[in-house]
Amino acid sequence: MKPVQVICFFTLLTALVSCSMRKNTALTRNYQAFITRYNIYYNGDEHYKTTLREMERSYEDDFTRLLYLHPADARACPDAPQPSGDFSRSIEKAQKAIQLRSIKRKPARKAGKSRDQKYREWMKREEYNPFLHNAWLMLGRSQYNNGDFIGAASTFQYIAKHFSWLPATVTEARLWQARAYCSLGWYFDAEAILSKMPATDIASGEIEELYDMAYASMYINSSDQSQAIPYVRGALRHASRTQKPRLYFLLGQLYALSGKNSEAYDAYAMAARGGAPYRTRLNARIRQSEVFHGSDIRGEVKSLRRMARYERNSPYLDLIYYAIGNLYLSRRDTAEAVENYRLAVERSTRDGIDRAVARLALGSIYFDRRDYEAAQICYAEALPVLPSTYPGYVSIRRRSDVLDRLAVYAQNVRLNDSLLRLADMTERERMDIVNRLIAARRRTDREEAERIRREEYIALQGGGNPADGIAGQASAPVAFELNTDDSWYFYNSTVRSAGRDAFLRRWGARRLEDDWRRRDRTVSGLASLDEDVADGSLSDTDFEDTDVKEYNGDFDLYSPEYYLSRIPSTPMQRMAAVNIICDGMYNIGLILKDDLGAYPEAADEWLRLLDRYPDNIYRRDIYYNMYLMYMREGDVVAAGGYRQLILEHFPDSPEGQALIDPDFLDNKRRMYAEEERLYERAYEAYLENRNADVHALCDTITRLSPTSRLIPKFMFLEALCHVTEGDAERFRSILETMLRRYPDTELAPVASSYLKGLAEGRSLNAGGDNVRGLAWTTRLASDTAAVVSDSVFFELDSAAPHVMVLVYPVDEVSGNKLLYDVARHNFSTFVVSDFDLEPMNFGRLGLLVVKGFANFDEIVRYRRILEDDPELQLPAQVRPVMISVDDFNRLVNEGRSFDDYFRYVDERSAESPVVAGPVL
Repeated sequence: MKPVQVICFFTLLTALVSCSMRKNTALTRNYQAFITRYNIYYNGDEHYKTTLREMERSYEDDFTRLLYLHPADARACPDAPQPSGDFSRSIEKAQKAIQLRSIKRKPARKAGKSRDQKYREWMKREEYNPFLHNAWLMLGRSQYNNGDFIGAASTFQYIAKHFSWLPATVTEARLWQARAYCSLGWYFDAEAILSKMPATDIASGEIEELYDMAYASMYINSSDQSQAIPYVRGALRHASRTQKPRLYFLLGQLYALSGKNSEAYDAYAMAARGGAPYRTRLNARIRQSEVFHGSDIRGEVKSLRRMARYERNSPYLDLIYYAIGNLYLSRRDTAEAVENYRLAVERSTRDGIDRAVARLALGSIYFDRRDYEAAQICYAEALPVLPSTYPGYVSIRRRSDVLDRLAVYAQNVRLNDSLLRLADMTERERMDIVNRLIAARRRTDREEAERIRREEYIALQGGGNPADGIAGQASAPVAFELNTDDSWYFYNSTVRSAGRDAFLRRWGARRLEDDWRRRDRTVSGLASLDEDVADGSLSDTDFEDTDVKEYNGDFDLYSPEYYLSRIPSTPMQRMAAVNIICDGMYNIGLILKDDLGAYPEAADEWLRLLDRYPDNIYRRDIYYNMYLMYMREGDVVAAGGYRQLILEHFPDSPEGQALIDPDFLDNKRRMYAEEERLYERAYEAYLENRNADVHALCDTITRLSPTSRLIPKFMFLEALCHVTEGDAERFRSILETMLRRYPDTELAPVASSYLKGLAEGRSLNAGGDNVRGLAWTTRLASDTAAVVSDSVFFELDSAAPHVMVLVYPVDEVSGNKLLYDVARHNFSTFVVSDFDLEPMNFGRLGLLVVKGFANFDEIVRYRRILEDDPELQLPAQVRPVMISVDDFNRLVNEGRSFDDYFRYVDERSAESPVVAGPVL
């Protein structure tokens, strides 16, 4: 056929097809599939593959935490390093293909085929473009890699539902849907999909990789992470070249968590092979030191020390010395471990998370040695650098908080021990130590002065903060996001994180201490005398940590009299020092017991106190706490001994009277159950508006168990009852009493916000019922917003644009789950209409705002469809409110509550019928 004839043929074919675009024939179907594949889809697919390769290649993994299976998974965690790559172009191409090339018109029926099952199934299809399912899959994958996990889950669910005649496509969509669920944290939903998938559906390498990735993602976030190991190994068989080092490193982490150090060592070795990025190879080598299982570590240590000499590794010296410390710690050589952890901290040039991890390791050793002061410094300097998603962050923060208190008592004990030891020395011995202190003080002051001059010179040369110059980063203003609820700013994680980052940029990691910003703290260095008195040595930091009286100007800081005046010389002064020591040792034991559950350490501390000072004033409390500790551990014999000591020495004390009853602990446990039952009754009475019963139950618990841990909750319930009763003064009084007695209760922020509102002159919304008062009286504004005036006005215009506001309590309903359910409903029900969803939070009140309704009639129709959807079951706590856009904006801008709106609608309804308004 001649070229001219070919051109004419395709021109004629194009004309025929274009004239029959609305028809569903074999010709049009194949033509649309051809155009979809080699025009729109091809461009989107090429962009998708290029962007995905670049994302996998350039992503900077955070090796301090469990690695993600894929960089796209990091988009689910804002605190994690975020991947590059924008898949919007692929999304646009997929949407364009679906919009322009979809064939939904049924083909012409053929006579005699009505009883053919395959033909009947063919006629039931909802899509006849044989290639369009690929565009749908590209849309879902692009949404997933862009971090739109809810949108991706909805897309894959649509594919599984509407392309049922393509089993391989349905299987792929279900696996991607399970991965999206895992990224959203909906592991039960992911498990429901994966558990129903038969093994025969896993028919290709691509599907097998998806299957392994989905199962691995689910098990990594389960209680038994070792179950993810075979699936990570399975995913490695089909992984790309850029993904393999990442998955091998993750495999090593999982083996290490499972206690399989040999397998972990080999997996890290595979991650460190030549094709991996240098950061990955270096961190894999460091991790090998943590799981080294050989008997001789000298070779490993020598290898790491050789790495430290290379100029290329100078930015990573903290990692290398940390690894050496790990090797020595694995052989219980804590002295060498401490030395190398110190080197890791000192040689670090980045002051980032790697340095913080070394500080944590060092602080953990100090804690085990019961050197709480040194441990507190390590934890206090490491904690601000760690992200909230760091493994074990909650326990680290808790230990740091406890160490802040332990360090105070430990410092008091050590200081006063040192002073008493000095008091027992001869005058010549005292003068020798004081003279060394003065010499150390002079040396420290000279070094401090030199440092100040150096910093001032750098600041003048660089025109800014020397710390910023060293980091190579210019100072920039930090934008803070205001609260959108009634909570104190500290409970806003965004504001708190931004403030922490700004502090670190300017000041660096600072230890928790008084006068941290002052260069010259005019106090003495006697707080670190314990070791000095014992071995006659001094350190250069003797003047950094202290807790003695400030210099009042009567003595020269370089004069011996300044130090000698602080040594207890009279019997009264010695007794005061002994009392401080007893108080410190008792409270150290109490903190270890109550806050950390460290019973052996607490018992050792108290036994040392009883041994040193047998008649101390805390003897009765020590006996009672030891009794409780041993009873909890099941050591009845030891507990009985301390019970007998209380009965012998303190028979008339409250503890003695209580312990006369041999069933004392059983009765106490029963009282806990009774307290829970009383609170359930009080809460039920509150919900049923039986305020008198609430008051009576609050009186009962106060009488029966005045020290109950549930007292703050009872008080809060009683205060809320006074809201609907209109007694503002009683409401205020109860909340103030609760905050004064229980400042650390979880209800403190809420109570504080209520009291703040009353102080600003806001009035209580009396009347109504208690349930309505919990949600509807919450102001839709930040702390800085205020009600413009007492007069209330709303348009109530039925012809104006409207929104549907789904109102729910955030502590009872999952906002993410509600967002997903409504988005899925909209996506599967409305093809043309596009409704925007905006989640909002105001304290304990959560809102999901559905936008896009032209008038009141449209929103009524939408609500009817929403309620009739059998696949959408909204929680009972979710209450829909239909309101115009202008009226809703007025609620938010003026800081009003839904209760204001309801009252206005009720008043207008009494005057004339209201068409637009809330429908509950």
